[in-house]
Amino acid sequence: MDLPLIVDLALGLLLTYLTLSVLASEIQEIIGTVLQWRAEHLRRSIEQLLDGDSLEHTEAAQALADQLYDSPLIRSLNYEANKGLTSLPRRILHGIGKLYRGVFRVRNPFGKKTSGPSYIPSKTFATALIESLNLGQFQQILTQVRLRTLFEEQMWLPINRIVNDLRASTADDYLLAPELKQFELAIAELYQNFKAERVTLRQTVEISLTKLDSFIEQAKTTLPAADHLSETALTRLVYLRKGLAISEPELNAMLQKVQPSMAELLTILNRGSDIYQEAKAIADGDGGPIQTLLTQLETQPLPQNLKESLVSIAAKTQRQMQKVEDTLTGFELSIEQWFDSAMERAGGVYKRNSKAVAILIGIAMAYTVNADTFHIASRLTTDQALRDSITQITSQISSSAVSTDNPDQLGQELDIVTTAIGEELEGLPLPVGRAPGNLTQQLAAEQNWTFPVPRRVFGWIVTGIAISMGANFWYGLLKRVISVRTTGEKKT
Repeated sequence: MDLPLIVDLALGLLLTYLTLSVLASEIQEIIGTVLQWRAEHLRRSIEQLLDGDSLEHTEAAQALADQLYDSPLIRSLNYEANKGLTSLPRRILHGIGKLYRGVFRVRNPFGKKTSGPSYIPSKTFATALIESLNLGQFQQILTQVRLRTLFEEQMWLPINRIVNDLRASTADDYLLAPELKQFELAIAELYQNFKAERVTLRQTVEISLTKLDSFIEQAKTTLPAADHLSETALTRLVYLRKGLAISEPELNAMLQKVQPSMAELLTILNRGSDIYQEAKAIADGDGGPIQTLLTQLETQPLPQNLKESLVSIAAKTQRQMQKVEDTLTGFELSIEQWFDSAMERAGGVYKRNSKAVAILIGIAMAYTVNADTFHIASRLTTDQALRDSITQITSQISSSAVSTDNPDQLGQELDIVTTAIGEELEGLPLPVGRAPGNLTQQLAAEQNWTFPVPRRVFGWIVTGIAISMGANFWYGLLKRVISVRTTGEKKT
């Protein structure tokens, strides 16, 4: 067998595989759309992420996934027409999917809904998960209460004791009254601004310390000079100020006492933890929003493996964060990375499953159109007219496509080639199909076949596997073979 014959044989097989691959890709895309493979795989991957691949917590993971999918952030990703004639295709597709799940007894992964998004950004997932646990609200309320306690126990009460002791010693009940009132009003206003989230925790504490410094300076100006009682009171005030925070590390330590870290906050999922008891005490005393949050937390479906994962992520985040107030943001970023890593693995699983489906579709198509690789190769080897026709078609296809090495333009180039194939193959008698002549030739070629299984069965399997490789793969090979053949012609 000489080289030109091998090249022509390769062109014929590649052209056949390319044509069938294009059709198989369209069929697989239609099936995937009807059965929502991508959306369903994403949903099941999220459930697996939540339960840690543990069968013991499957129901809790499914319930939590339902809750996440029902959040406004994720629900807004599922764009669908829902009015008039535009919703008809959607209803038909969902009806087919429902029929499929009913026949094969497959659980609807979307719960009471009929569909879900095919892609969820990691930031959207992380935000929805944190919001479902109300971690931000718990942190804000606990921080508010602790900040109020800090102001009362380490500023208001000690300063009032110092001033009252001075008033009692000097028999002057109005001593530092305007200054103290101004300080208390400033701290109260600052606390309200923090509750309204107009200032951050760090800003609140820094401003409060600045207000305390201003009060001490006013006391130095107002109190009588060279008076031992005044000097004693000022010494106590300065000592009080130094005990709060002087350096940046001391300020960070104060902030850590006020704002619970994410690692500490996540222990609220355990009813026996100190922070849960702290939240419970606040709810018993004040009621309000935190009581509602605790009630929601007690009914929250939360797999044990997810709790452990979140605690581990929070501990890692806490070690990396330099500022206390950044822990929630850092925790959210860590969840995004955790989700991205899991979805990358899930994407690999989806590709492997898709490849298996592509092989099944390829074999089914090869059987349906009777595309037997061995028979096609035999015909190409013995039929010069067929080879010449294929050579002519491939030359016309090559000239109609604009060659490019840019992957982004490969799909557009393949579309052009697909159209050209459809136009040129109408008159080409490829050795495929179930026409009587073609079947007769196949049976004749199997006369000396010794295996109990007909040769065409192996031919269908080879063709099916080839089809599963995809149109892009065969088109790339076809371009190279055409290039080799053209180069050979130039040299001749």
